Amino acid sequence: LSSAYFTLLSVSKPAISKNIELFKDEFDKRFSYKLPRERDEFKRRTNEFVISSYYKPFTSLKLFKLSLISFIPIIQWLPHYNWKENLLPDVIGGLTVGVMHVPQGIAYALLAKQEAVIGLYTSMFPSLIYMVFGTSRHNSIGTFAVVSLMTGLAVDRLTHVTDNLPTSIEVASALTILVGVIQFCLGVLRLSFITTYFSDQVVSGFTTGASCHVFISQLKDAFGLRGMPSRSGPGYLFLKLYDIAANFNRINWAAVVTSVISIAFLVIGKDHINPLVKRKFKTSIPLPFELILVVAGTMVSYLLDMNRIYNVRIVHHIPTGLPGVSWPRFSLMSDLIPNGLGISVVVLAVHISLAKMFAKKLNYEVDPGQEMYAMGLASIGSGFFPVMPSACSLGRTIVSVESGTRTQLSTVFSIILLISVIAYFGKLLETLPMCILSAIVIVALKGMLNKFKELRTLWPLSKIDFSIWIVSFLATMCIDVTEGLAISILFALFTTIIREQWPRWHLLGNVSGTSDFRDFEKYDDVYFFKGICMFRFDSPLLFTNVETNSHVVILIHQHVVVVNALLPRRTTACSFPTADTCGPEFCKYLSIIKSYIS
Repeated sequence: LSSAYFTLLSVSKPAISKNIELFKDEFDKRFSYKLPRERDEFKRRTNEFVISSYYKPFTSLKLFKLSLISFIPIIQWLPHYNWKENLLPDVIGGLTVGVMHVPQGIAYALLAKQEAVIGLYTSMFPSLIYMVFGTSRHNSIGTFAVVSLMTGLAVDRLTHVTDNLPTSIEVASALTILVGVIQFCLGVLRLSFITTYFSDQVVSGFTTGASCHVFISQLKDAFGLRGMPSRSGPGYLFLKLYDIAANFNRINWAAVVTSVISIAFLVIGKDHINPLVKRKFKTSIPLPFELILVVAGTMVSYLLDMNRIYNVRIVHHIPTGLPGVSWPRFSLMSDLIPNGLGISVVVLAVHISLAKMFAKKLNYEVDPGQEMYAMGLASIGSGFFPVMPSACSLGRTIVSVESGTRTQLSTVFSIILLISVIAYFGKLLETLPMCILSAIVIVALKGMLNKFKELRTLWPLSKIDFSIWIVSFLATMCIDVTEGLAISILFALFTTIIREQWPRWHLLGNVSGTSDFRDFEKYDDVYFFKGICMFRFDSPLLFTNVETNSHVVILIHQHVVVVNALLPRRTTACSFPTADTCGPEFCKYLSIIKSYIS
């Protein structure tokens, strides 16, 4: 009975029920009402799901082939790849994104409490597996600031509490496989609809709050502070700020100057020079200012011997060559379940929303259910290498789109570049100052922190959505990232319950000279048609709001009759305001009715 219309024929509730019942019986008989199936609907749908998903594919070769293609999309698109039209754009796009992977991978690995090279591995192995199973042509899989922060918190917790202390990479690898298992199980159970509960306001408020944690975590290296205590738990962000303020006299001013110069270089280059170059040379490929900064900073640090003379922290050892397969410590997974659930939710919410957005913009389709499989398998497969949890990066994905990438094959060229860096150029980056990496992370957060601008449009549009954003942001920033995510989702669900339990309702009248019925409060030239009062209830009729619905219907009937008696009329033959009783005159009484009923 969602948005139902009621004909109010009497003041008493029994009379209303009787008339509605008589009308329903007559209506059902006239139009041959079909009785509902006696079979359990849930059982029927479950059987249909199991049969269609896991039995039918094995009943014929054709169905098996179709299922295999849908599960491994590369089988479908690679044989039909247009080498002439797509190869060059994919090479350019892949190399451009690969260049971004290098500085971001190193910086985000340190944020996750890992060695620098782990970020490069994370940019390589998961993206290769995703290319085989994924349906998005542009999502860039690799390191992501928020996920790296959450990984770092998990590493801090387990490496300080657990008996038989694991190494940071053991925690990260176990967490990666756990995240993959959760995502894959969501795909198997076809629970892609869960991501619809992570509204834009929840994701935006959460990522902005998490970005504040990332920003504060980078101040230590940007200021060149050493020996800072490790903080965790609710409110640890403010404890970190206190630690920085308490150690202000120990700031390394050489690191501060380097950080300021690096931030200024990146901001000027990315926000001013890149747009100018694009307009001047009619190109969509941005200049890789992060990579330029890394190369220049490494050279200056080496020439000035900044680590020894100015006591500026550097990356130090970066191993060369590709890593071998390693067996994760599965015993750690039981302690990582809360972290795994949080990271899985964040990864899927961001990944699927970006995949849908760019697929719609570029006119192709993505399968949310298949994306769960793809991200899950990417994490499970890469977890047997020294990696940390991966995700889709908004910044790299935008660059991928703007540089003209056509298909997932661009990933191959990103990986070729990463392998070259790992195999041949890794040792050349050992003198890279940590403060430069902090500057790269801080500037990369600018896009996330710009989401504060959304509040100006949210406030007039929806006060509830505004409150969801604020609660998500404050809970994440003031408490903790994992707990903040849980609070954000629960609060969003709570607002849905509130809207269902106390929904809006409207009285509808006929717009003069048309067959349309509109809200009395929004239109002047409307009136009740042939003595019929139409009432719209903006919610499904549920056990939580059925009393409200009944109460409002009865009171509306009572007050409409009362107000009708007060209105000037040119006829006395009807029991409701009609065309002879002007809509505008009735409307001024409607607010009194609504305030009384509320």
